Amino acid sequence: MMVAAILCGQCGMLLLAAGSIRGSDIILRRSLSHLLRRSIQAAGMLLLVLSLVLQLRAAQAPVIALITWPGWISIEIVLAALACTVLNDLRGPRR
Repeated sequence: MMVAAILCGQCGMLLLAAGSIRGSDIILRRSLSHLLRRSIQAAGMLLLVLSLVLQLRAAQAPVIALITWPGWISIEIVLAALACTVLNDLRGPRR
């Protein structure tokens, strides 16, 4: 259950990154409309909430799960930023 929560959180962070103006250029290699970016961001937030719910259900002490969840999210933020940086470096500058 914990692995599913971590995967949901990481996918949510990547969707939030893809929903930004710069992130959509890096991850998707194209500009998105405002409505599509908002939809992608909403899906990312939904996955983050699902990650929290899964962690709360898996934990024996929900208070501890609520305290550790921001720590997991911060690690997922760093991994998403690292993935965007690697993709940007591998693909080279856009002309």
